[in-house]
Amino acid sequence: MSRHLDPYRPLLSLTDFAQLEAAIQRPLPPAIRVNTLKTNTDEARHKWPAWYGWQVEPVPFCATGWQIIGGGDNLSRTIEHRMGLYYIQDAASMLPAEMFTYDVARPLMLDMAASPGGKTTHLVCKTNDAGLILANDTSTGRIGALRSNLQAWGAIGTAITNFPGERFGNWFPETFDGVLLDAPCSGESLRTAERRKTRPVSAAERNQLHHRQVRLLISAFQALKPGGQVVYATCTLAPEEDEAVVDALLREFPHQAGVEAVDRLLPIPAPALSSDDEHTFDPQIPRAIRLWPHLYDTSGFFAALIRKRDNVSTQAHAAPRRSLAQAGFERLTQQQQAHVATQLLHEYGFDLSDVINRQRLTLWQRRRFVYAITELYVERFPDLSCAAIGMLIGENTEGFVPSHDLVSRFDAQFSGRRYRLADDRIDKWLAGYDLRQPGDVPYPTGTVIIVEDEKGRFVGRGKVLNERVRNMLPKK
Repeated sequence: MSRHLDPYRPLLSLTDFAQLEAAIQRPLPPAIRVNTLKTNTDEARHKWPAWYGWQVEPVPFCATGWQIIGGGDNLSRTIEHRMGLYYIQDAASMLPAEMFTYDVARPLMLDMAASPGGKTTHLVCKTNDAGLILANDTSTGRIGALRSNLQAWGAIGTAITNFPGERFGNWFPETFDGVLLDAPCSGESLRTAERRKTRPVSAAERNQLHHRQVRLLISAFQALKPGGQVVYATCTLAPEEDEAVVDALLREFPHQAGVEAVDRLLPIPAPALSSDDEHTFDPQIPRAIRLWPHLYDTSGFFAALIRKRDNVSTQAHAAPRRSLAQAGFERLTQQQQAHVATQLLHEYGFDLSDVINRQRLTLWQRRRFVYAITELYVERFPDLSCAAIGMLIGENTEGFVPSHDLVSRFDAQFSGRRYRLADDRIDKWLAGYDLRQPGDVPYPTGTVIIVEDEKGRFVGRGKVLNERVRNMLPKK
């Protein structure tokens, strides 16, 4: 262990290095972040620890984050987690989305390396799902996890793309209000959860990572509007992948790029390095954040908030194009949209029209499925090729059937066709079994109902059939 820490010894005082050595011997406490789209943080803080036996401490730099310092063995098995009311996430990873100032009411954001989507869901909550977030990931194999997490979160104002992040600067120069680059890195955080083991990283690999990170950060900066902000973050403490990358951007754009202080977030200062013992960095670099594991009982992390002060010259290239119509979507007319809203209001007591107006949404149909897509996407990226977009809100079959995602997001607003399931039957229901011989279901055959437990928590939809209710929970 000491050999693993040797490169960091010159970067810390003797006292801090001793505290670092002690910190990495302790198990990393798990942490969760509350989904404010679906629940109230204060109410959750009052109920969940009492229900599940958790001991929690607030994450100092994230008002919706808690570290679970006791009783957290069941975090992934609760109804709240299954229904997307919280995200299990290392506390350090909650920092980047908190760093933006969100100066625009309906921000246009780019999450350049988004999968599996933890930070994207955080951006959704920080913007109150009022703008548009392009959630991109280079890896095709990681798109499924990103899509699944955004669906579970109840996000509407998102579109998922699958392109190299290096392309966005030329495709969309000076377009976004904010860009998050959680850069691919070595993962040398010095302290990890059991499922993520630290591995050796060669000098050659570190050099390759550095150069790719610089290219990605330059692309992110090019894609940013003047006055906008980039957050550059990594889950490594290697200076070559942290301070040295930001330093390279400042050298590339000495007049247009500036690192901003984020002291407002941290009760304990966590400045970035002014030097790595070999190179002296730009004087602005210490304004960035270097979360050593012993400071906040987290894994190691680095993040910098960078402001774009002026335009930069960028050669624009055309992005891959595929319109919504080419992807099989057809926009609903005002009459069709009103018909869907009327059915939901009459049968479930849910006012879709209010949500459409408040969130500035448009409805589109693909085959029998109806999707809500933010107007901001239609206005700004009508021809961008996407892997997924918006929220599936339901399907037109015999009547309109609301989707699991829609009900889960707006559960408190669905007053009709609800059925309370006894707690002794919840486990089998959540495991995917149909409800046999329900007996007391007061709805006719063919009705899709909203199932809740004895605490009133949404646990999925069911379709009333002869002598059973078919389980319509999404497959895990």
